Amino acid sequence: MKLSNKDILITGFALLAMFFGAGNLIFPPMLGLQSGDQLSWALFGFIITGVGLPFLGVTAVAKAGGDLELLANRVHPTFSKIITTISVLCIGPLLAIPRTAATTYEVAVAPLTQGMNSQLALLLSSVIFFALTLFFVLRPTQLLDSVGKILTPLMLIFLAVVIYVGVTQPLGTARESIFVNPFSRGFLEGYNTMDAIASVIFGMIVVKGIKEKGVTDNNQIARITIISGMIAAIGLGVIYIGLGYIGSTTGTLFTGENHGQMLIFISETLLGVAGRTIIGVVMTLACLTTAIGLVASCGEYFSRLTHYRVSYNTIALITTLVSFALANIGLANILKISVPLLEFVYPIIIVLIMLSLLHNFFKGKRVVYVYTVGVIVLFVILDAIHDIGVSLGVNQSIIAKILSLLPFYQLGLGWVIPALLTLVITLVLSSRKSVEV
Repeated sequence: MKLSNKDILITGFALLAMFFGAGNLIFPPMLGLQSGDQLSWALFGFIITGVGLPFLGVTAVAKAGGDLELLANRVHPTFSKIITTISVLCIGPLLAIPRTAATTYEVAVAPLTQGMNSQLALLLSSVIFFALTLFFVLRPTQLLDSVGKILTPLMLIFLAVVIYVGVTQPLGTARESIFVNPFSRGFLEGYNTMDAIASVIFGMIVVKGIKEKGVTDNNQIARITIISGMIAAIGLGVIYIGLGYIGSTTGTLFTGENHGQMLIFISETLLGVAGRTIIGVVMTLACLTTAIGLVASCGEYFSRLTHYRVSYNTIALITTLVSFALANIGLANILKISVPLLEFVYPIIIVLIMLSLLHNFFKGKRVVYVYTVGVIVLFVILDAIHDIGVSLGVNQSIIAKILSLLPFYQLGLGWVIPALLTLVITLVLSSRKSVEV
């Protein structure tokens, strides 16, 4: 069976909606504000990690016919379970899902509940948010259609209004950039969207949805998944550029540091109370669709990890309850926790995606996977030990000296050269006979 163009478009919209959540809305405007007259460089870096990597992740999953677990198996099955579990927890109940509910409250609910106890308002908002999430997640056979047909078009219409007004009627002019290196800052800021991690997890949901529509040919499934990834990538890119531009033209009008409050300020300044309402609806839809995709992904992964002894519905319910509890610590606290975890996971995921796309080039030699990924794991562990030591006031001079020798380390990209060198060296030294994985 072949899917119609309409079905493929709906699948692409569903993937866009699952990607597009809290971070995708709150980070580009603030990046635009802070990068100012260097917006183009900052956006270039942000789009690489916030758009390019998610698309490559979906492509890698489509070509491999699986998900992150399958890609990481090429290093070692034990490593695969560890890194996949950490990644699913990051984009699931520990960070991303609670952030969707907390951001929804910050942007959509808090402005309407002034005078009410904020903790109580957050609690009630979270109850409603996660009840809606479960409603869609517990109907997995209709997940893609529900998201692609109903929620995504509404979200895009509301968001298009804000971007159109912000671009055609700029609030002001860009100020001087506060970044020494706007490109690297944008590159690292793209980590916060968590979309590169999500891409190798969401691929599993998309493939499952395509199969449920009657498509059985693996090449056809891969083709549809990649086209869906392209639709999502184009949508994300356009939205990021629009929101980043609006943020940069805010200039000196907004002086705060709260990402959610900046979004409210922009929408209310552009469109008055109606703008605040519109951005609240957009945020709610964006966060809801992402939470649906993430809870479904957690349900599918952990159910499979237990060999289906624990059902999809049970895992989905547990994930929702844990996310609900963490959402109530507030957006600011969630963002503080997310940075070190993402800086640990992201380099590993990026290298796995790149190696998967180059799989045929080096004939799938396991030694290339093992050594290249092994060096990156060593780097992120050293970096984590250093950061933890610094935060605890422990002398980390030896580790600091080692890390400082790495090119681009001060830009947060110290892992890049070690990864490239290890890849080249293993390719040169490995035997001509490939070991297929």
